Amino acid sequence: MQQFFRWIGTALLAALLAAGMARAQDSGPADPLPELRDIGQTLDWQAVAEGPRPASVPLGPMTALGGIADWAHVTGAGSRTWYTRRGTLRQMEAIYRRQRELLESAGFEIRTAGFSADRTGAGVGSNAWIGLYLAANPLPEGAPALQGAEEPAQGALIASREGAEGTLWVVMLVTQPGPQQIGVLLDLTQTLRSDPPPALGLQAMDRAIRRQGRVVLDGLRFDEAGALTPDSEPVLSALAHYLRANQRQEFRLVGHTEERGSLADAARLSQRQAEAVIAALVARHGVQRDSLRAFGLGPLSPLFPNDSEAGRARNRRVELVAGP
Repeated sequence: MQQFFRWIGTALLAALLAAGMARAQDSGPADPLPELRDIGQTLDWQAVAEGPRPASVPLGPMTALGGIADWAHVTGAGSRTWYTRRGTLRQMEAIYRRQRELLESAGFEIRTAGFSADRTGAGVGSNAWIGLYLAANPLPEGAPALQGAEEPAQGALIASREGAEGTLWVVMLVTQPGPQQIGVLLDLTQTLRSDPPPALGLQAMDRAIRRQGRVVLDGLRFDEAGALTPDSEPVLSALAHYLRANQRQEFRLVGHTEERGSLADAARLSQRQAEAVIAALVARHGVQRDSLRAFGLGPLSPLFPNDSEAGRARNRRVELVAGP
């Protein structure tokens, strides 16, 4: 049960990020991605986008002409968060490597990265490179100073992670704001898919469950009454294969809808969708019902704003959640 409620919290956080969050006030700043915060870091500053905003993500080093040729220009909700911890120059590269390990452990693909021991040159993480990044993505007024005058080492990590809601982009700068101090600027941008994602395969399903404990079963389709349509079969087949390979694990099939009609009607529809998936798995694929339970949450945990048809379509979904 505790794992289920942790999943609910994760889903709600993802929905807030996708919809655009307001700056934290009464409760203070919160970690946008707790799995990227290393031991000993304190969260000292944060700015959160109040809605989708443009961001430029550099994907390579500087060229001979003094610019960065490869950028991903994206739009989405996001945040900028500043962490600090005590640390010396000798620890800088180890902490940089640790931040990279945290990104990879959280399922991010490193798109480009670099560490500079003296800030010079044109590589990723150099002074000139970071200057170009901050020129394209200016820090707001009141942001902390990222680098002290005498501390030479710094690095940068750029990564992305695909999810049901779209692509989450990370730019992480590891710097020294002062003696005995190491800082990490974490810039996040969550883009939204404009089209439905492709049908989910077995490998993607397994990877998402291992990393996040849940996965959106992209490719399942339902009619207005909540019954599965025939084009759902490829995902059902992959899901059945995964469940048969993990028979000792209990799972929940959790249905979701967009905001429409009454809350009670939406909850009943999402429950029917989750139960339809279990019924198809048992009847057509020989999956044991004992390890599966159906729940319908209606519109209570959206991934996207419900103010467009694309957003409503993505909120109509069933998720597989690990746990009793």
